[in-house]
Amino acid sequence: MKEENLQDLIAEIDRILRQAERALVVSHINPDGDSIGSSLAVAQYLRDLGKEVVLVREDDIPDKYQFLQGADRYPQREEYDPAPSVDTAVVLECPNPDRMGSVADMLGEDTVVVNIDHHLGNTEYGSINWIDLEASSVGEMITRYFVEVGYSMSPATADQLFTAILTDTGRFRFPSTSKHTMEMAGHLIKSGARPHAIASRVYFDMPISTIRLTGRVLNDIEYYDDDRFCFLALTQDKLKESGAEASESEGLVDFVLYGRGVRAGALLKEVDANTTKVSLRSVKEIDVSKVANTFGGGGHINAAGCTLEMPMDQAREEILDLLRQADNGRKD
Repeated sequence: MKEENLQDLIAEIDRILRQAERALVVSHINPDGDSIGSSLAVAQYLRDLGKEVVLVREDDIPDKYQFLQGADRYPQREEYDPAPSVDTAVVLECPNPDRMGSVADMLGEDTVVVNIDHHLGNTEYGSINWIDLEASSVGEMITRYFVEVGYSMSPATADQLFTAILTDTGRFRFPSTSKHTMEMAGHLIKSGARPHAIASRVYFDMPISTIRLTGRVLNDIEYYDDDRFCFLALTQDKLKESGAEASESEGLVDFVLYGRGVRAGALLKEVDANTTKVSLRSVKEIDVSKVANTFGGGGHINAAGCTLEMPMDQAREEILDLLRQADNGRKD
């Protein structure tokens, strides 16, 4: 998107948000660092504009993000009954409305929807759509928005957005990390973000149950095709044995690419006997978003996810076959 077009788009979003009275802020199911940090930051911005904010989520917030200001005041959908009417909605990181889960039913026919996303395949369902496939994260986009509108964010908000960028770039390791990403991260540090404290809390201060869960999952790690593909399996039994919650598995999928020579991999999560959630990761040109799209999911070229209505063993075979096709036998 050309710079002048982006500035016009930001100005239009700013106009919409300033006219709002009661605004819904929502991101995707199974929240991660980007969705949580960005949602908290946008909610605070709207409050500072004097708006009534309905901040809502579908699933639990992982323990590692509980330190963020406002995380303890982030209601789940069932806490809004009946659902309040909203004239405006800011929807973050949702390529389609289904990614909101049950929160989607809080949108009325007349709700003005501001759709902000950086994923491939966004259906542009919003009244206004800001889709930036080159952005590392929605956190990067929201930071840019705050810079453009002249919002003086608090250190707490800077922490929220730095967490969003840090986690969605894999600690600035993913190819989506750009010069602009680092400029926005630098702006957040200038605004009071604490990189050391955030990295320590997110990556190196885990509950013992998370450590145990990680060990159990890694103990059964599987490699295929001369170690080109890696699979991890998270079963309900492993959760029970570890005393862990499902949200504690956030970040486990990163281990699939730690092995030398691995080109793609998956974390399979057993929901029940006939449902398996899959998180996918890959390197370079292997497009796992297409694999995810096969089952109604989506994401990025090198990071995507989907849900398969089948047992874990069957899901493993289906995903492995599609990864083999995506790799197409190429060698570096």
